[in-house]
Amino acid sequence: MRANEPTTIEVSLTDGRRMSLSLPPTDAPWAADGIGALSIVPPTHTGRGQEPPALPERPPLPIETALLGLGA
Repeated sequence: MRANEPTTIEVSLTDGRRMSLSLPPTDAPWAADGIGALSIVPPTHTGRGQEPPALPERPPLPIETALLGLGA
C-alpha cells in the first residue's frame, strides 16, 4: 500500500490488480486524519459461498405477475 497524496491511496492486490481510493476534502472532525487513519483489514471470507437455490420452473400465476408490478 502506498499513499500518493494526503487524500488518495493505492493498493496492489495479490492477483496484480490495482485499486485506488480517493477521499474528498472535508472539514469533518472524524475525517481529519484523512487516509492516515485507514488500516488494512484482512478478508474474513474468500470465494462466493453457496449458490442460491434455483427458481421453480413453473410459469408465474397472473396475481404474482400483478404483485411484482406494484413495486415498480
